[in-house]
Amino acid sequence: MSEARLSESELRQAMSLFEASTASLRDSYGRLQIEVAEMRRQLEVKDRELGASRAERDRLAGYLEHLLESVPSGVVAVDPAGRITTLNRAAQEITGLDAAAVGARFQDAFPLLPRGDEPAPTLAGLEHEPRPVVKFRGSDGQTAELGLRVSPFLGDGGEVLGRVVVFQDVTRLRRLEAQESRNRRLVSMGEMAAGIAHEIRNPLGSLELFASHLLEELRGSSNEDLAGQVLKGIQNLSRISGNLLLFARKVEPRREPVDLTSVLEEALLYARAALNGKGLVLEQQWVSTPVLADADLLRQVFLNLLLNAVQASPEGGVVQVRVAVDPEESPPVAVVHIADQGAGVAPDIAERIFDPFFTTRAGGMGLGLAIVQRIVSGHGGWVAVGPGPLGGADFTVGLPVAGCGKVG
Repeated sequence: MSEARLSESELRQAMSLFEASTASLRDSYGRLQIEVAEMRRQLEVKDRELGASRAERDRLAGYLEHLLESVPSGVVAVDPAGRITTLNRAAQEITGLDAAAVGARFQDAFPLLPRGDEPAPTLAGLEHEPRPVVKFRGSDGQTAELGLRVSPFLGDGGEVLGRVVVFQDVTRLRRLEAQESRNRRLVSMGEMAAGIAHEIRNPLGSLELFASHLLEELRGSSNEDLAGQVLKGIQNLSRISGNLLLFARKVEPRREPVDLTSVLEEALLYARAALNGKGLVLEQQWVSTPVLADADLLRQVFLNLLLNAVQASPEGGVVQVRVAVDPEESPPVAVVHIADQGAGVAPDIAERIFDPFFTTRAGGMGLGLAIVQRIVSGHGGWVAVGPGPLGGADFTVGLPVAGCGKVG
């Protein structure tokens, strides 16, 4: 019996221990549930914070992207290997590139042109220039001038992650600056030319009259040819003084809406004999375009440029006349291109070719293009020269579209 009672005691003790263990486990489980609930709560808080942080990061990234796309300047980022990683909308519009340029080498996507005798500039070299201006040739073959700034792109630790290139198209600005400088030179030279022309024109009239009488007196004699040469020389001097006065005269066009193509067709009528004389083929690409201009003065401009194209072109060559409206200009501008297949204009004289008395032609006076420049400038337009699609020179004239005011 004692052994049976001992076993019952031990059983009670065991049960007591079991109940104590169960209670302890219940307490532990309860605490564990509380801890799990707290951890879940903290996890939910962290998850909300992470979500808010991700949303803020996405919002900030979107803001920066919109900001970059809204900047009117071109922005290009390149990695340390010189490959493009970012290209904003303005950069694409200025250069004609698209998003496919991302990943390409900068020097391949942006073919910068040499500066005179110097090789084409590099990003590393441009980084050390304060305000460099470079020439860029787009995919359409047109040349633009870019004012840019190259800066290193640094990480948090100061390490170089690449370069950032910010640029603007300054082609029109540089063209206007060159034209303004040219205009100042023309004014001073025009005043001088007018004084010279007036001094010699009056006696020339008398000399021409006397020479013509002398020629009649010597008609049929051995000195007739000599008298004819004297008269021809005086008439040539009179023509030169007339050109000087035309150059010196203030251009005051009677501007009214005219059809640019009609003026070009009239100029082509005068130039047709010269074109046919060299067997030249004329290519025309134009549509009716109204401009605000003096038709008579414009006809003189286009005739001068057409005759220059004829003189520059080889026998049987091509002369091309194109008219287009450039909506990128503000206000819109009608642009006339007259291109030839000649030797072109060397870059080192392109800036001087419109200066008075500058000529590369033997026997030339160097006033034709200066007069063209003065007439076009008097219309509030611009004139320039560059390489053309036919391999020779391409003279371009920009004129305000009718109803759009004055250019520049």
